[in-house]
Amino acid sequence: MKSKPFLFYPLVLFLFIFLVDKIFLLPVFHDEFLQAGNSVFYYQRKVLQDRLVSDPTAKEKKLALVFGDSRSYPFAEIGIPEPQRKDWTLYNFSSPQGIPMNSLIQFQGILEKGVTPDFVILSLSPEAFDDSKGFILSPFLRMGCNEKCIQLVWDDIPLKEKWYYVLDHIFAIRSVEFNLSLFTSRLKQGKLKEYKATHNKEFQLINYSKGEYLMYGVQSNPIEKIKNDTVRIGNLYMRSYEVGSSQLPYVEKILNITKEKNIKTLVIWPKVFPEYYSYYEKFHVKEVWWEPIEKLAKSYGASTLNWNVPGTCDLFNDASHQSAFCFVDQMKEIWLNYAEK
Repeated sequence: MKSKPFLFYPLVLFLFIFLVDKIFLLPVFHDEFLQAGNSVFYYQRKVLQDRLVSDPTAKEKKLALVFGDSRSYPFAEIGIPEPQRKDWTLYNFSSPQGIPMNSLIQFQGILEKGVTPDFVILSLSPEAFDDSKGFILSPFLRMGCNEKCIQLVWDDIPLKEKWYYVLDHIFAIRSVEFNLSLFTSRLKQGKLKEYKATHNKEFQLINYSKGEYLMYGVQSNPIEKIKNDTVRIGNLYMRSYEVGSSQLPYVEKILNITKEKNIKTLVIWPKVFPEYYSYYEKFHVKEVWWEPIEKLAKSYGASTLNWNVPGTCDLFNDASHQSAFCFVDQMKEIWLNYAEK
């Protein structure tokens, strides 16, 4: 029988690719490797914790912390109304697709460093509670959850996401979410140094203040543009909806901590564009998700605030995010009715 070495070519190719992939296990790709968007935010939130710990005003003034997803990016110290602003400092730890697991891990990390806030704003979105949408958990598991964190949340991760997590460790390039087009662009322009925070303009913009990101929703876009975006994200997030079991325990853990430490807490449901809210109505999100959240929060002594009601600000950056212009009056409402009450 004649030798057929070509039969081994696919195996050799696979082994070669597998070995090349291990390059992405090097610390340089995990300690500080800023691409765009998600990776910049998740890295900055770690830096922000250290800044908070070393900030003397956090000890001299009353401290407010914000946790949530991109819908709460614009919560900012500058929005605290006068004369209350002189007595407060605010740090915003909202993260891209910031699920409650992520909020708890960040909150615990801050507490373990000896910083206890006076007021916590916990912003929640119903999309984060649908376990069938695995891409919602992905940014946190890949960029916001170390080995200690994984041990804490592992039992609550859906089976499908556990499988993806295992694949991320078999094929390292998955966990890095390597953006080849961005790498090629930076290489051509001689800007590979932008993978480091000291040369990354996006990081510098986010890191300029205390975590808020006003630029994300600074404008109020035309209705037609927002309606088109409604169809896009409606198809992405709300083709179906079912409240899963992975996130609610982490909301309760946060509430339990704030109750034990006597920290004032406000749980917020941010407003979305009315036509996108119609998807919520289709799946009875208010009844199956928000009302249980309200009941849970109140059982721990926390306040709740639903902005998806008539009479609240109707300016939007896109279907999922209000304009930052809304947050001037909203911050005033929060401080006068909840933080200072």
